[in-house]
Amino acid sequence: MEILEPKYCYNFYDGILKGENVQHYKKYYEDIEFAYKSKDVTLSKKTLMYEVFSINKEEDNTLFFGLTLMYPILVNGECNLTRGHYHIDKNEPEIYFGYEGEGLLLLIKDNEIFAEKVYEGSIHYINGQYAHRLINIGSTIFKVGACWKEKAGHNYEEIERFPFPVRIFKNGNNIEIKIND
Repeated sequence: MEILEPKYCYNFYDGILKGENVQHYKKYYEDIEFAYKSKDVTLSKKTLMYEVFSINKEEDNTLFFGLTLMYPILVNGECNLTRGHYHIDKNEPEIYFGYEGEGLLLLIKDNEIFAEKVYEGSIHYINGQYAHRLINIGSTIFKVGACWKEKAGHNYEEIERFPFPVRIFKNGNNIEIKIND
């Protein structure tokens, strides 16, 4: 019997996912500025807002594993956020788990809106019917793992047509929730 090294590793020291076929992309302010209430002219369009690492599929309908790193950036006082998405197959759930930092998982379905606190050790089951987005409310890098089936897919277009109606702002150490006008 042969003993093999694992194909993937999460490095707890530098906080990134490494291994065969790991995909990595970066979202800069210019890529995500549409999602904020107002544009911040003092923020460079090349400001790195968040990074995503994910394990590429090895077979059909496999489980994906991902890691998001969000930076502690405010856009006119609004907390850094991910683009957010619905699932293409709304019968497929997703699981998030907090690694480091503090943030919120914003969930929306029809008129139901709520957020869950995300922090080191927290685990979050996301029903595939809900749009969801991560928000960094802390002052450090916010790291969140995720696991989902390939067939869940990501529907970003629906979020652009029907943006999240809730905004999270930080004023000093206070978090303010605002509903869009």
